[in-house]
Amino acid sequence: MPLSIAAYAKLSWYPFSDEPVINSSWYMNRLGDPSILLPGESPDKKWHLFGHTFLGIVHFISENGISWEPRKMIELRGHSPSLYMEDGMYYLIYEKHDAIPSQIDSIFARRKRKDRVSHSRIEMRSSADLILFSEPKIILDSREIPFAADGLGRPRVSRPQLFKDGGVYTLFFGASHIVLEDSRHKSSRYFASATSSDLLGPYRLANHGRPLIEPDGDDPNRSLAVGSVRVLKASDGYVALQCGKYWDRELKKSSTSLIQLESVDGVNWLPSTRPRILSPPSEGWASRYIISCDARYKEDEGCVYCYFSASSKRGFRPVKEEIGLLLGKDPVLRKVFL
Repeated sequence: MPLSIAAYAKLSWYPFSDEPVINSSWYMNRLGDPSILLPGESPDKKWHLFGHTFLGIVHFISENGISWEPRKMIELRGHSPSLYMEDGMYYLIYEKHDAIPSQIDSIFARRKRKDRVSHSRIEMRSSADLILFSEPKIILDSREIPFAADGLGRPRVSRPQLFKDGGVYTLFFGASHIVLEDSRHKSSRYFASATSSDLLGPYRLANHGRPLIEPDGDDPNRSLAVGSVRVLKASDGYVALQCGKYWDRELKKSSTSLIQLESVDGVNWLPSTRPRILSPPSEGWASRYIISCDARYKEDEGCVYCYFSASSKRGFRPVKEEIGLLLGKDPVLRKVFL
């Protein structure tokens, strides 16, 4: 049974550790946008996590949700994965474009550039066992979203998530992006949704063709960019965990915080009255930006597991992005077990 909107607002959040649960490495120095499955949701009763690196989407497996092992690369150049389950099937949904990093461009030299599909789109692949996946199908094309090219030369859609309510599928996604002037970090400009009566579409924009959330210069949590918005189904609506970008006037730099949003209908969103859940520390592996997250309520423990990606930068070294873990519990229950 999902938690209610009010129950999410009452959760007490605390970090599992001061260190990441999945560290970056030389071949995946920027690991982000985690999407998770609990043991009760997976075909093998193990924990599963999908995230992306600069190469593509990587699949991780764990026995306990703490120690993770990479399994394999699922989709080259795939970004921001999420999982949707229906009738015993798992659907991996992600952003895809064929822009090839210069580090590996020579590998694809034999492929004619004119044959590449370079525009951003949302693709879907299905699997019954999370091992073998079907061929990808495009369910949303960025060129069909009027505001996806705002501020950009080419349109972009990102961070897809799929839900079904009654007979209607709702696809939440990010559109366009903003490059922060002081750090050159890219962050989603808008948060939007589209609906369809069929899993594979076609999907039509909701909210009269407008974004659901836009940057707001007067908003203390998204004055620069909307950032990542991870939607969770509540018993009486929806909750979202947002990593918006804002200008920190005291520190005189761009910053971010993880906050809670709430919606009864999935269209009209308001910030929760609860305080910020997480902000970057002054130093350490998460000191640059809190970038994205995914969360699941584990009913047998009365605990919400929130895996989040965050970044750091030291001197002239490349930016590192790694994955940490927050635990959310009802403060009354925490007192019982302490």
